[in-house]
Amino acid sequence: MSGINWKGVDLNLLLTFEAIMICRSVSGASERLHLGQPATSYNLKRLRGLLGDPLFERQGNIMVPTQRAHELSPKISAVLTIIREDILLPNIFEPQEYHDKFVIGLSDYAEQVFGPALFDQLLSDCPNSQILFKAIDPSNCESALESGEIDLAIGVFKTLPESLLRTFLYRECHVCLFDNSVLEVKLPISLDDYLATPQMVITANRDLTSPVDITLTDMDKKRKVVLGSTRFLTLRHMLIGRRLLCVMAELVGRSVPTSDNVTICEAPIPIPDFDIEMITRRRDCEHPKQKWLTEQVSSIIQQKVRALMKA
Repeated sequence: MSGINWKGVDLNLLLTFEAIMICRSVSGASERLHLGQPATSYNLKRLRGLLGDPLFERQGNIMVPTQRAHELSPKISAVLTIIREDILLPNIFEPQEYHDKFVIGLSDYAEQVFGPALFDQLLSDCPNSQILFKAIDPSNCESALESGEIDLAIGVFKTLPESLLRTFLYRECHVCLFDNSVLEVKLPISLDDYLATPQMVITANRDLTSPVDITLTDMDKKRKVVLGSTRFLTLRHMLIGRRLLCVMAELVGRSVPTSDNVTICEAPIPIPDFDIEMITRRRDCEHPKQKWLTEQVSSIIQQKVRALMKA
């Protein structure tokens, strides 16, 4: 391999070889290639020097291939076919023909709210695919994307490197959830009733506080937190039949398909909203599969948001 003159290798030389092989004449090959005859003759001269063989001998008006040319012909045709059909043709993603896996990174929140809708629509569009939901959070999202472990991520993210792209999906707000057959409070719940009710919080650590407590401290108020959990569904189910209250993202509260007695209403204190975003790799943003997937996921999520807010 080290003895090959790679600087002398030119795709045009292979095209010239193919054209002469088909037309059996330099003039015919020139017309086929839309080249002047001198250019075609020059390419043939370069080919002969590169391969160390005459390749074609003139017999009257016909260029007759040598044995070496016959040996090379199927190989050169194969190379040109690969270039034409696998490299130069536009790369189009065909959902019905996709037989691989989609790996979507989701926070607990995003998986609960959007998991079923994502699964249903993606499998309908790509019936031969597999779908994997992978748990992600701000601590592992960046590495999972950069390594190619996941195709995209959905959740709440702060600072990201330049190598990742963020796409805004929607703004989420907080609401109060409780079983009003137990609390029996006037709606929307007042601040006094809110503070008088034992509360639960979503937490990923031992600290049973949230931004709500910062707001209450600024108001010189304090609530009584009795339970913390990382699981939205746990807190949602714990409300039923108990004198408890929980502040959580509105779509989580609305996403549980059950006819229980849980009431959803606005909180009596201001709680900051937050943005749900989709994160992808910048380097792959133009890849047909990635473009299709990000467009589909964005559409599925926004449709689900509209449906839940109408419910």
